Amino acid sequence: MKTMELLMQISMAVIAIAFLVLLYSIIQTLKILRGALAEMQQTLSSLRTEVTQISVEVKEAVHHTNAMTLDVRTKLSSLDVLFASVNDLGHVLHSFTGAAKESAASVVATIKGGKKKPAGEPGVLSTIYDGVISTIRIWNKVKKI
Repeated sequence: MKTMELLMQISMAVIAIAFLVLLYSIIQTLKILRGALAEMQQTLSSLRTEVTQISVEVKEAVHHTNAMTLDVRTKLSSLDVLFASVNDLGHVLHSFTGAAKESAASVVATIKGGKKKPAGEPGVLSTIYDGVISTIRIWNKVKKI
């Protein structure tokens, strides 16, 4: 019986030592986890600050982009007048060229045929009149720019 008691005490001592070793390893693991959680908390705090700063910068960039877009649209709309004037000038030049062709063709026909065509043909006069009016309109538009 004494050996049984001694064996029992030794077993209890081994179990107690094993329990203490297990408890020590659990405590060490919990310390490591606490350190990792503290580091994670610090990282999250830092990320929140950085995200806030980035969102402010993104808002400013979007605001500047909107302002630049509005400025570009305004400048492009002011160029519309210039392009319309250039278009009108192109039509006038086309009309003058057509009138010059007609006049040259009639002069050639007159020289070949020996006939004289009356000066101031209505098509030529109306073309010249349209050209003068368009030129005045273009000049007024260009002065406004």
